[in-house]
Amino acid sequence: MITRKDPLSADLDVLRADILSGFRILDAEGQNSGIAGHVTARSSKTEALLAHSYGLAFDEVTDSEIHEATFDLECKSGGKVSPSLAFHVAIYRKNPKIQAVVHTHGRHAIAIGAAGAHFRPVFQSALMLWDRVSSYDQYDGIVESEEVGRKMADAIGENQILALRNHGIIAVGETIREAVCAAVIYEDNCAMQLKAMATGKVVNLNCKNIIRCAQDVIDYLIFSILLNSQFFNKCRDTVCGDVMIVSKI
Repeated sequence: MITRKDPLSADLDVLRADILSGFRILDAEGQNSGIAGHVTARSSKTEALLAHSYGLAFDEVTDSEIHEATFDLECKSGGKVSPSLAFHVAIYRKNPKIQAVVHTHGRHAIAIGAAGAHFRPVFQSALMLWDRVSSYDQYDGIVESEEVGRKMADAIGENQILALRNHGIIAVGETIREAVCAAVIYEDNCAMQLKAMATGKVVNLNCKNIIRCAQDVIDYLIFSILLNSQFFNKCRDTVCGDVMIVSKI
């Protein structure tokens, strides 16, 4: 098992800012999933989460459209969140360490599954996901029940990515930044892996101690100032100018 350092702490302002930035980054990276995608964070309150208003695409979410909802998906503010967040709730209940959940429908991630292939890290940054990807090959349609959510929560286990065949992915993390970066890196790797597959041969990373190499990448990308820098740089390169990014380095 790869060990991790204590996650960065985050207050409510940081969570809101990171959710908004996460939506902008995923939109710019081609993972805008219309009203079917989500970025949520576990609230500091017991059995509650932060989520955006139902019916908005990634590029339409604003600060006022982020609500705190109970695990029964009821908003005290009077807003409405997606009923599909039932599987987010199931994941949060299953694993208390998970603080953020991302769900997208990246084209390359879907293509890898449709081809019957599985994730293979083909570039350095993707080592952060080595041995941390689970597969869920059953298609359950639009997920709006916690029963199906529990099946997904069981499938992802202690891993970081759940590859939903012919559907998309679920990425989780101890911070929103971690979950968003995992989703971006997974989609990037799938794009490169598909190109390699088109040549008829995929060559694995040549590393004598894969666990040590993976741990080095995790430490480098996730729990250092460099992850925050990467996150902020992506914000600057996209349309996050309207979002106040609160640093908690």
